[in-house]
Amino acid sequence: MARRRRSRSRTRGHRRPKAKARTGHRGPLSALSPESQLARERALEALSLMRTQCFSLTRAARQAETTTRTVRKYVSRALTHRAGHFHAKPSDGLERRLRFLTVRGIIELTVRSSRTATRIAVYSNAVDHYLRTGDTSLLRPFRGKTVRAGKVGYPFLTDPRTLNRLAHAGEVSFEDLYALGSGRR
Repeated sequence: MARRRRSRSRTRGHRRPKAKARTGHRGPLSALSPESQLARERALEALSLMRTQCFSLTRAARQAETTTRTVRKYVSRALTHRAGHFHAKPSDGLERRLRFLTVRGIIELTVRSSRTATRIAVYSNAVDHYLRTGDTSLLRPFRGKTVRAGKVGYPFLTDPRTLNRLAHAGEVSFEDLYALGSGRR
């Protein structure tokens, strides 16, 4: 039996590359336990802090009350590693389940883009601002616009009468933008 020859790289003394450990959650969000969903939500919060406040991974994880290991586990696809430091990519394709206001009340949407999630967050803040102050100026950029989740488009509600009706019915509450548990799309 002939012996296998060493590669040129190994002959020069280079080691064989180590197999990379798989990180990040690849399955559906509904498969996560409630504890894992909370951990993932904290990791997304840390990622947001890295983007908006230019925090380091360590500082963002500490601020979000989680660990750097947990952040890397759940949002590794949204991070780059340069010069020994982790940096957040400008956008990502991580799946998020968010609350969204429709004519029938709040539903849960699954979006697969950080930019779509940001649009929904800005809209939610605009609705909250309108309900507190009566000022519709922040709702203007959303008139006639929709957000897509899957293959379905959902219009942004900007009509003050509809928003007031939903608010008086108790349907409008944005304590937390992220939805936990099973959701409708």
